[in-house]
Amino acid sequence: MKTLQDSIIFRHGAKIKGRIVQPPMLTNSGNDGYVTQDTLDYYAARSQSAGMIIVEYTTVSENGGPSRSWARDREQLTIYDDKFKPGMAKLAIVIKKMGIKLYYNWSIPVEKLIISLNWVSRFMHQVR
Repeated sequence: MKTLQDSIIFRHGAKIKGRIVQPPMLTNSGNDGYVTQDTLDYYAARSQSAGMIIVEYTTVSENGGPSRSWARDREQLTIYDDKFKPGMAKLAIVIKKMGIKLYYNWSIPVEKLIISLNWVSRFMHQVR
């Protein structure tokens, strides 16, 4: 019988160290769309127990967000411009430090789909 601690190997070869997956949950920990220390701390804590983390809803278009929340400086993350890359790279490092698989949950408006996917593909190649 399989347990929650058993590894999983997906068809494409990716392996996760357990069967617990954190789904994307909007933390509103960003500031003007940037990754903050709160963001890093939130994901660092969760990377100690999950086998895979799907990062929260992240916009890839300036017109797609970030959404507002209960406080002016608390927003969702965004990555529509290169200026957001350093924070996202730090986030990837924090999560992957524990050997956890990381997947981003991009929010892509249909009209920006092709351009955004090309940009996202280049970004993900850089943080591997």
